[in-house]
Amino acid sequence: MGYNRPQAKWLARNAMRGAYPHPMLVTLVYVLLTGVLGSMVLNFAAEPFQAAYFYLTETNYEAVEILTAIFTPQRIAVLLVMELLLALYNWVMSYGYASYCLRLARREGPGYRNLLDGFYTIGRAIAVNFLSALFVFLWSLLGVAIYAGLVVLAYLTHISLLIVVGALIAAVWMIAVSYRYRLAVYFLLDHPEMGTLESLRHSRDAMRGNAVELFVQDLSFLGWLILSPFTLGILSLWVAPYMGAANANFYSWVVYGSFPQAPQPGGWTGPYGGM
Repeated sequence: MGYNRPQAKWLARNAMRGAYPHPMLVTLVYVLLTGVLGSMVLNFAAEPFQAAYFYLTETNYEAVEILTAIFTPQRIAVLLVMELLLALYNWVMSYGYASYCLRLARREGPGYRNLLDGFYTIGRAIAVNFLSALFVFLWSLLGVAIYAGLVVLAYLTHISLLIVVGALIAAVWMIAVSYRYRLAVYFLLDHPEMGTLESLRHSRDAMRGNAVELFVQDLSFLGWLILSPFTLGILSLWVAPYMGAANANFYSWVVYGSFPQAPQPGGWTGPYGGM
């Protein structure tokens, strides 16, 4: 029996209806905890650029003098460190939000406290996000290489269509690669004894043959995401947990063969347990 996307989404909506606190409020707290801090870092990072623009347009100083005085090695180092810390913080918080959505789909009564779940296993939360991004980037280079090769071939053969074909192949490849490790966080949440690399391998194996289903499910939310800006972002507070719970349902179906159910005690028993 194939994946039933409408049922997965219906179950996600149904889980949201009976949840307390309401998923929109939990998502609002998550946005505030991540967005406010991000705005503070962004404002701090924008100050030297604003100062540089002022001195370049309102004074007679040379551009080299202004840029050298404002963008000092110390200031650049501080900005880089702040950006790094912000990225790590957002990875940990996204881990917590995934934990909330998984428990929401399973009707386990999650709440605001689950947003901080990543801090209890901060090393794993950071590692799974970092390694996922790294592996996706490295695999994406193959798509870039294919595109570059076809561009060179198009130049040599004067067949411009090869450039279009190369771009399509590269795009499809990069999209496919980006889905390989989408389930790694859920594996870690379900199985604390599992290592980060092991969770990535399980995700890769679980997504083999199922990536298209998740891609189509993601596309089914596109209309809601397009409408969100017209509601000043309020609609996104409903869409985010809806998508999160639907993705958790997808994970349960792929790994356990049914919608959703809490993992059995006693360790890993899913179909991808053997290595």
